[in-house]
Amino acid sequence: MKRSLACLTASAIGVLALTSSSLAQGDFYIRSQYSNGTFTGFHEILTSPEDGYYEARYCDRTFFVSSNTVIWTEEQNAAGRTLILEENKGSSRRVVCADNNAFATLDDLGLKPKEVEKIRQRNEPLDMKSSRIQTIRDAFKQFK
Repeated sequence: MKRSLACLTASAIGVLALTSSSLAQGDFYIRSQYSNGTFTGFHEILTSPEDGYYEARYCDRTFFVSSNTVIWTEEQNAAGRTLILEENKGSSRRVVCADNNAFATLDDLGLKPKEVEKIRQRNEPLDMKSSRIQTIRDAFKQFK
């Protein structure tokens, strides 16, 4: 009797573990791709609040995103790329949102205009080409 009860308990625990893992939520990513479907990049977004993340709604669902992710989606959208929000569970992927107009902008995050301006200035791209060339040029000046 004790043996059957132990087996039954072990079986129940195993079934519960399998059920809870299959019901567990996956990770969420915003994926960018060219119009021909070629992958260009992705950013992970969260389902629960965390320091430095802002609440954003995508296709009537609440997520938490960094300002860098929002700027990236703005840039991808402006460049004409397709944005897709998907949930990844192990090896399976499920599209949650594929409407480019549904992705948040910095203005949608409820920030004050000065905060938005500060974030945009912080994320302005550097002129890396001229900077690299100047660094190389300066390194070889001593060899003249």
